[in-house]
Amino acid sequence: MAPPRDDVRVRVEAGLNPSEDPSKVLSAAMNVLGGRRAGDVLERLEGRVLVVEASGIRALFALRDQARYRRTMAALRRLLLENRTGNRTYVYLNRQAAYIGRISFVEEEEESPLGPIVLRIESDDLDSVIEWLVPEKEALRR
Repeated sequence: MAPPRDDVRVRVEAGLNPSEDPSKVLSAAMNVLGGRRAGDVLERLEGRVLVVEASGIRALFALRDQARYRRTMAALRRLLLENRTGNRTYVYLNRQAAYIGRISFVEEEEESPLGPIVLRIESDDLDSVIEWLVPEKEALRR
């Protein structure tokens, strides 16, 4: 399936704990977006929350690839649909796994000892974005 239109906005949020090295948290957040593959990103602190934002479907290539490789497409699709509100959705990710370049989904915030990384996706055509990320046919097979 061809990528949907490029009107996708992606936001990664991670709370900074006092014991954490902010550069490591930034590294984990960038891994979620696939590093330089994501294109131009904007990084900033909002209080004690690290925020990384990117625009365009390229910011989701790493998530799509990891879901296929790790055979977690069904879980990703279910979480994206369950957490959807209008043209926005989100998933929680394990921050330690993200730091080493792996995507591991967390259903509840409390499941991640240091707190999850939150990946938020917004698009005027969110149905197409979800279908591109995790096509229903493929998610059902896995």
